Amino acid sequence: MSEANTDDSPEPTNRATSTTDFEVRTNLYRAALALFGLLAVVAVIQLYGSVNATINTFIEQEYRPLFRAAFNLVVLLVAGIGISWTVRELSGE
Repeated sequence: MSEANTDDSPEPTNRATSTTDFEVRTNLYRAALALFGLLAVVAVIQLYGSVNATINTFIEQEYRPLFRAAFNLVVLLVAGIGISWTVRELSGE
């Protein structure tokens, strides 16, 4: 007699579990994006005030706009890198 059910056969994959895992991961990345955005807003507001006070203390009047522009550029670049990384993870690239 031969057995019809052998242990060698692969089990069928569960697509519902796979889809659910993908949705959970996507939602986690979206939550991370929202958290990074909120964190960035709070940090930039506090850091902006501190840097402005530091610039007013140590930099001469005529060079203050240049230093403020450089600081704002650095903040913008860091935020852009974080947002770019998160969007890439969300889009699956």
